Amino acid sequence: MQKDNQPVSLHVKLAILGLAGLAFCGVLIETSMNVTFPTLMQQFSISLNKVQWLTTAYLLLVAATISIAAFIEKRFIFKKIFFWAGLLFIIGVICSALAPNFLILLIGRLIQALSTGLAIPLLITEIMQQIPQKKQGSYMGIGGMVIALAPSLGPTYGGVITQDLSWRLIFWFVLPIDLIAWLIGLSFIEQKSSPSKIPFAWKQFISLILALLSITVAVNNAGIYGWTSIKFYGFLLIAVILLIVFIKLSTNSRQALISISIFKKWEFVCPLLIYFLIQFIQLSLTFLLPNYAQLILKKGVTISGIMLLCGSLISAILQPLTGRMLDSFSVKIPLVIGAFFLITSTISFTIFQRYLSVFLIAALYVIYMIGFSFVFNNSLTYALQKLPLKLISDGNAVFNTLQQYAGSLGTSVASALLANGIGTDGKQSNYTGSRHIFILNFISCAIVVILIFSIQRKKNKYN
Repeated sequence: MQKDNQPVSLHVKLAILGLAGLAFCGVLIETSMNVTFPTLMQQFSISLNKVQWLTTAYLLLVAATISIAAFIEKRFIFKKIFFWAGLLFIIGVICSALAPNFLILLIGRLIQALSTGLAIPLLITEIMQQIPQKKQGSYMGIGGMVIALAPSLGPTYGGVITQDLSWRLIFWFVLPIDLIAWLIGLSFIEQKSSPSKIPFAWKQFISLILALLSITVAVNNAGIYGWTSIKFYGFLLIAVILLIVFIKLSTNSRQALISISIFKKWEFVCPLLIYFLIQFIQLSLTFLLPNYAQLILKKGVTISGIMLLCGSLISAILQPLTGRMLDSFSVKIPLVIGAFFLITSTISFTIFQRYLSVFLIAALYVIYMIGFSFVFNNSLTYALQKLPLKLISDGNAVFNTLQQYAGSLGTSVASALLANGIGTDGKQSNYTGSRHIFILNFISCAIVVILIFSIQRKKNKYN
């Protein structure tokens, strides 16, 4: 990491731009696909529970890839990692764009997931290694802004193309952006650490991934068979057992996949929980709201996509500013401001559901994304700054794994609740399922608020 008074070179800035560009492409397609679900359900004659795997499986594999990011970044040079990330994205895009059926489309999305899973943690590691600590909040905000532009544009981009052209063009139009970002990154990416030959912890990796997959399958089964089904609780029990196995293997291993010691520090664990929960809420909203507009309000794909544009754009613009607040003041200021907006939005969705219109949904989503911009990247930066340099890769891997898994889980839970709504017809069932999602999001946000004040109390205790 550079000294605090050392300027950031153009070389480093371009490397960060290339990394952020590739991550942008991955997230753009992910959020673009959410608004295509009704179209894909009709074209491929599949159910909502099946089509949602385009997002759920994608995010799950991104999480799986990111979970070994610490190992990959220690074992290989950054330029080689980035080369494979870019190449996999190109292969995945072509596969998805030409897909003759749902299975091939899903395979293409999973190949893209490998790319995104390599690019996102590498972006954060590059910032934490190359940027002085007093400027890290600002650069994390800038990196977050570039990536946040993707969900800003994604639903609108996907909606317009799907309604007026073809969903397949979602992939083709992104390809030139990916190629430019790939070439920039390959030309300028650097690293401070040297790669070392370390063994891969296969048993830990398999137990962790199977645990995450079991939770996802359990939630998906709840959407098909109900929340009281043995197929829900059975897979949930398997996940708990596998997580216990992973912890024991990691504790007793000399070469842990992810260092368990980072979880002993509350100032790391608390912002990690905050990060996970607000990502869970955000992805459940980006899944629910476009489908709510189409299935309940009977709006078109384009309107459903544009509805979320303003909130995401505002969040993208605010992220560098909120990151600068972390650099200039204590973590308390941005987190508490963000908590106010987050709780206001989630409780309003719950209370005013019967009055929701496209305009009200857009307004409440703007409020949520303002809060999101104050809390999300700042909780990540704050937590990583509390770790020694040698554990930053581990902390980075944990944060980004849980970020993607939170998105996968948020989509799965929202899909299950929507599918299990009670009513005499489809519209009423979707309405009651949506209400359950709004209530769950409000409860999750209330926990976030408690955690935000908890982290401050802990900080005061030690400082």
